[in-house]
Amino acid sequence: MALSMPEVEEVTTYGMPGFKAGKTRFAVQPYPRPDVQPNSIGVPVSFEERERLLAARPDVYYLTDHFAKYPGVLVRLSGVSRNELREILSAAWHYAMEHRAQPKRARRITSGPARKTRR
Repeated sequence: MALSMPEVEEVTTYGMPGFKAGKTRFAVQPYPRPDVQPNSIGVPVSFEERERLLAARPDVYYLTDHFAKYPGVLVRLSGVSRNELREILSAAWHYAMEHRAQPKRARRITSGPARKTRR
């Protein structure tokens, strides 16, 4: 599903599979930790959206202490249908594209003779 979206490529982050759009990750399999449930993915969402999702569907969305400081949420894949997963990935893709990493501003390089200074 994720690879069918524009500008998406599969990546590895901390040894775990994921996907990025442009230069921003938007779906990752979290690194195994005692508090991360198997068969989960992490997706970016605003802090406000995360609170809404956690309140509306605590059976699907959850958070760990490690992920609490990041704008995102963990998703139990066993709790969603294929259509719901498509919606989750689409929303995460849109979020990533809106917040994609900005290229570093190029330094201005001048060539040619040195500038003359006034005296």
